[in-house]
Amino acid sequence: MKERKRKMIDLHLHTNHSDGTDSVEELLKNAQKNNLEVISITDHDSVEAYFELEEKPELRKLYAGKIIVGTELRAVYQKTNIEILGYGVDPHQLKITTIDQFQIQQEMLAYFKQVAQNLGIRYEEKIQVKKDDPRCFYASHTFARSILKFQENIPIFEKMGLMFEETAFYRIHESNPVSPFYYDNSKYYPTLEQVVKDIHQAGGIAFLAHGYVYPFTNQKQTIQEILEKTAIDGAECEYPLFSKEQREEIKKLCRQAKKLQSGGSDYHAKNKPNIQMGTGIENNLSIPREMIAEWENQVLSI
Repeated sequence: MKERKRKMIDLHLHTNHSDGTDSVEELLKNAQKNNLEVISITDHDSVEAYFELEEKPELRKLYAGKIIVGTELRAVYQKTNIEILGYGVDPHQLKITTIDQFQIQQEMLAYFKQVAQNLGIRYEEKIQVKKDDPRCFYASHTFARSILKFQENIPIFEKMGLMFEETAFYRIHESNPVSPFYYDNSKYYPTLEQVVKDIHQAGGIAFLAHGYVYPFTNQKQTIQEILEKTAIDGAECEYPLFSKEQREEIKKLCRQAKKLQSGGSDYHAKNKPNIQMGTGIENNLSIPREMIAEWENQVLSI
């Protein structure tokens, strides 16, 4: 008997409405090419992709599968910067904290430069964040690319025990209280509890995004605490940077707390070139549609 092909999904995708480099059109064409049956565009602190789809209904025809309306909202938990995925939100009802993100990135880059000078770390003098360039909008990506060009910086980071790749600077340094490059964003962003409330009020359900990438002292304990002691609805359980053990562990934590599960690649196109839509890093991701069967039809989709 011929084996039935599993239905694959990807519920964590970014466009150039935040820090991805694909346009909405390009992303939908890629999703169709990759035969994904369900996707969600989850731009940071934005639902602009869905307003674009409203304004240009012809774009929706590029992808034959289901699109669950989504977003990824920044939040703070225990003074640590985290993200919450909101699925099924009404874009017109969702409350998103309004901040001058570009101003923050400018301030942050200036701070990184000062720390680098204090530590004797070289960077390109003319680096700057750019408002209209997704690849250069965020200070952590821009700064990391610059300092990684100088081989003499490597021993300094090795001595600190905080080595990183470009896309990991945000987690390993900017968001990590033990790094000299730590930048406290808690004054800018709402708490986890407030973000979950905002998602619920917009008709959606809230999931902890990529729980094991945050620099919590005890990751398992903190994830368990979030699942059991807050109003969050679930957690992202399939993610390309998770080990097999972490995937199994967070699924178990969700089951114990009677919470929902989701999964996604965190696709950013050229800003994370090693991560492919639907398949993650070197095909280490395979998310079955069955994972979301419990809640898929209860949230807003287009």
